[in-house]
Amino acid sequence: GEGQFIDIALLDSIMPLMGWVAANLLIGGQPPIPMGNDNFTAAPSGAFRTKDGYINIAANQQKQWEDLADAVCLPELKTDSRFQERDTRKANRKLLTPILEEKLTQNTTEHWVDMLNEKGIPSGDIVGLEKALTSDQIKHRETLTNVKEPQIGDIRIFNLSAKFSKTPAKVEAPPPRLSAHTEEILTGLGYSKDELKALKEKMAI
Repeated sequence: GEGQFIDIALLDSIMPLMGWVAANLLIGGQPPIPMGNDNFTAAPSGAFRTKDGYINIAANQQKQWEDLADAVCLPELKTDSRFQERDTRKANRKLLTPILEEKLTQNTTEHWVDMLNEKGIPSGDIVGLEKALTSDQIKHRETLTNVKEPQIGDIRIFNLSAKFSKTPAKVEAPPPRLSAHTEEILTGLGYSKDELKALKEKMAI
């Protein structure tokens, strides 16, 4: 068979990751606006303070919103004209968020995550990087691995993210230091020891 030249730019790959945000503009003519940690398409949908941290709640559907109001013991919000409908909740999110946080800060993130997910309200713990890198899933997937760096010793780095069933592999060497393979590469290209020495003396390598 014959091969072919594939022309792809980094920008071409990144822009489609905008997903529905770009679609809202391309199809609906609605440009995105800075929303901080909130989802501008729904409310309450974003990050909220708890007693010991933060929780992400995505009560995007009407039933999820009503179940959330009941879960935080604020059933009166369901009939409050400011929060009764999706659009009014979006328009009044700055009023709604502190009302919800007053209740959410009375208990822990774990408490709310367990309760809300059990009620069908999507939610999750917002964790710091240290906790994320030591999570059970990271350990199970062997996302990180230990390698030996000559000048530092044992270091922890990211392993291969793709798992191949027939040809398993893992990262076994540390990231190379600056110019670590210069001599090896130039020697492979046919440079002699004298030529390498001359390049070093000129500080070209």
